[in-house]
Amino acid sequence: MKLQKANENRIAAEQLAAAKELAEKLAQSAITLKIKAGEGGRAFGSVSGKEIAGAVKDQLGLEIDKKKLVLPEPLKTLGTHEVPVKLHKDVTGKLAVKVIEA
Repeated sequence: MKLQKANENRIAAEQLAAAKELAEKLAQSAITLKIKAGEGGRAFGSVSGKEIAGAVKDQLGLEIDKKKLVLPEPLKTLGTHEVPVKLHKDVTGKLAVKVIEA
């Protein structure tokens, strides 16, 4: 039993370390997404968590589950948005998402 508990603790520590490392990479990175916009920078569409997760994979080469993005509603305005990413129960990273006009 002690060996199993020690193994569980080691795995938990590795997962925490991996989450912290990924949070650091995200903090130093930014992704850019394009949406159609009209006069005055009003967006015609929005950027969803699925699109952000896809862009992270394409632009940064990192896998992030769209469910880990803390996005109460899709991004509907142009500019840079800071999107929290729940990587671990103790680690939340921040990702800069730049939304530009297509």
